[in-house]
Amino acid sequence: MQLDFITLYVIILLNSASFAAVWALISYSYRSLTAARYWLAALLMTCASGPLLFLGEGGPVGFAGLTMVAGSFATMWQGLRVFHGHRFNGIAVGLVMACTMVSLGLFGTRQEAVNVIAALSQIIPVSLALGTLLTVPRAGGAAVAAAAALVVILGQSGEAVANLLRLFGLLSSESYYGFASWFLVCAIIGGSVWNLGFLLMAADRLRSSLLDLAPSDDLTGLLNRRGLRERILLCERTARRKKTSAVLMMIDMDKFKSINDRYGHAAGDAALVHLANVTRSVLRENDVFARVGGDEFCVLLPETNKVEAGKMAKRLSGAIKWAPLQWKDRPIELSASIGVAEWSPEGSLSLLESLERADELMFWSKRDSRSELALTG
Repeated sequence: MQLDFITLYVIILLNSASFAAVWALISYSYRSLTAARYWLAALLMTCASGPLLFLGEGGPVGFAGLTMVAGSFATMWQGLRVFHGHRFNGIAVGLVMACTMVSLGLFGTRQEAVNVIAALSQIIPVSLALGTLLTVPRAGGAAVAAAAALVVILGQSGEAVANLLRLFGLLSSESYYGFASWFLVCAIIGGSVWNLGFLLMAADRLRSSLLDLAPSDDLTGLLNRRGLRERILLCERTARRKKTSAVLMMIDMDKFKSINDRYGHAAGDAALVHLANVTRSVLRENDVFARVGGDEFCVLLPETNKVEAGKMAKRLSGAIKWAPLQWKDRPIELSASIGVAEWSPEGSLSLLESLERADELMFWSKRDSRSELALTG
């Protein structure tokens, strides 16, 4: 069955315009997804190449259209690299386009040669993109995009081989045009699935970002109350299985309001970050640290008893006191009140319920100006 080339070209144009609209919306809605802007630019280049290919088949205008198609695939490849943390390499895109244009100018005297050059100009950046995809975990969208890249490469390789056979008189034009449109079908299917793969990759990235953000505190990067709750439940299950105790430590910065009133809220934020960093430097690797309120923090100490926790709390209190915040070339002395509650799997309370007890003890120590620490077992 022979397919109509004009219809297929229109399908490519409409397909590219549709995906361009999707990437435009994603680029606008998710500014942090930089790769989306490059994928949008690539599709706009494909859309712009359509009229040039229609108007200038076999001439300089048509060559410009084929060069834009090559640049589109190269930009897609670079967008993929940006997605995985690399910098956009405009020189690489320019080199692909320059080689395409120069090759067409030197060797594009016959349509068969033009077709070979056009196919190679697409195979090269798609192969490089496939190489990038093969270096990352190929689950989900990456696997879909890799499969689509293979379809494009196979289709364009068939196009290049068929036209080389035509150049050497081993294949007639009549025979070629009997199946050549299927190579274009491969490009259409591959290009569509390729973009779907990128969309799945973007969705996975955005979902992961939301999951990472959901249990975290914006300012300090610590777990928030929700994240802490999940870790407490996990810790309790482990502690009950191992029959070990755990400790919850509530920390409240003293005179936080006065820091805000005297130095401004930026200083208050800096004080919170500073306290978080000092505390992290004292804690052990397996301890869980969270910010649960404005100036309130919580530490979960797995497999720890009250005596060990008391020593930890004293070290922490001293570290905070002896490491003042340097704010605009002047030190701001900090201190904290700490409440420590030990939990045992033999007790009647859950570990999560012990959090309230640690909170009460922290306020006890805060009300008692002579004590920075309150403990219970």
